[in-house]
Amino acid sequence: MMHLLIRLSTRSLAFAFIALGLLVIVLDADAQGIDATRLKTLTAEQATDLVKQSKPLRLAVTELSPEVATILAGSKADLYFDALATLTPESAAALAKREGSLGLPKLAELSPAAAKALAPHTGVLMLGLKELSDETAAALAKRAGDTRLDSLTSLTSLVLAERLGKQIVVSLGSVQRITPEIARALNPPADLKARDKDGKQPYRWIDIGLTELSPEAGAAIVASRHGFGMHSLESITPEAAAAMSGPFTNMRMWGLKTISPATATALASGNGILDIRLFGPELTDETARALAKQIQTPPCRCVDLNGLKKLTSPSLAVAALRREGGPHSSLNGVAEITPAVAQALADCKDRIQVLPSLTSLTSAALAAKYARQPGDVNFKKLASIPDDVAKALATQKGKLDLSGVQSLSAEAAKAFATHEGELKLDGVKEISDEAAKALAQAVGAVSLSNLTTASPEAAGMLKGNAKIALPAKLK
Repeated sequence: MMHLLIRLSTRSLAFAFIALGLLVIVLDADAQGIDATRLKTLTAEQATDLVKQSKPLRLAVTELSPEVATILAGSKADLYFDALATLTPESAAALAKREGSLGLPKLAELSPAAAKALAPHTGVLMLGLKELSDETAAALAKRAGDTRLDSLTSLTSLVLAERLGKQIVVSLGSVQRITPEIARALNPPADLKARDKDGKQPYRWIDIGLTELSPEAGAAIVASRHGFGMHSLESITPEAAAAMSGPFTNMRMWGLKTISPATATALASGNGILDIRLFGPELTDETARALAKQIQTPPCRCVDLNGLKKLTSPSLAVAALRREGGPHSSLNGVAEITPAVAQALADCKDRIQVLPSLTSLTSAALAAKYARQPGDVNFKKLASIPDDVAKALATQKGKLDLSGVQSLSAEAAKAFATHEGELKLDGVKEISDEAAKALAQAVGAVSLSNLTTASPEAAGMLKGNAKIALPAKLK
């Protein structure tokens, strides 16, 4: 019996030590910092520790007392309540005293009283509300700071639309339809005399999730002469497009799935940028011809066609690639062109942009066209290269990037040896003795950084030319 008691006491003592150890670990973790992403509630002491952090606070609390809200409002960092579904007027009034951004993406409902309490908040307020009552919308319209309503599905409050229309950035990415009256309120005409602190004219941007667009709403949106994004709009009628032609406007329409010739002509007509870079992989011949004609008939917006994967229209290819400018003017997504397009580009008398995503180039005439132009040439997506194309490209004077080419014939190597600029052939992993002998005579710098297999004779010939860069370990 005595032995049993001793064994039980020993076991109890062991459990006590384990419990004490766990308590020490918890206390030590609390001393080192609080994992706010896991806490569903916060004490005043925990909130006090949190506001000492300088990085943005993302909290998982599902309830928020006015006392804790008052403490958190003192944080200088942005504050996000990622799980909070309700907000009392008292807690809202406490949070309104802060200056930084305030995010409530999971808020399911906001009472008029809570919205009114948030009015003094001068920072950006991000709300996840899908619906707003007229009273709550009216209260939000009186806010001192900007309001983001990315999840709102319907906007019918004119006073709120007028308040949002005064913001530099408007976020209504889930609003699917608006009346012309709301559209005009959201997009008041730009004050061309207004200047920011740097002396520049303020540039507004509106993101709106419209799935349908009337001509009246379209006209109201472009009347502001600023920029907008409509990523949910899959098609536009020619009438709505015509209402949007003319004024300076930067349009971002990444959701378009169909574009008629009339719509394309109207949207492209005017000044600014028409960004349809996600449209593709190709255009119909009729729409392509309509765009080509408008591009050559100023004024024309800069049409971003980087979503095209295949070029079948010679007229559009020439019109688009003759353009000079930034990334919106390129066709960097095109992987395939037809023989007719290749010939039209080769015959073009003007400078044309390179197509860096081409996976096949069989036109020696087009290769020669690019070789004659000043500047670097990038065809690093080509996996193979015909001998006549290699001979044409070898006459180019700048940097020639063919780092996707995987094999090299002796004839191609002989041609590239005469290339006077930098040549990248980093996709070549194996080379024949004959090709190595030819390439060893290179007059310009050649990179073969991934060459793994070459005979001792081939390796020796290549190493004999200091202008050829080889990997340290070459089999």
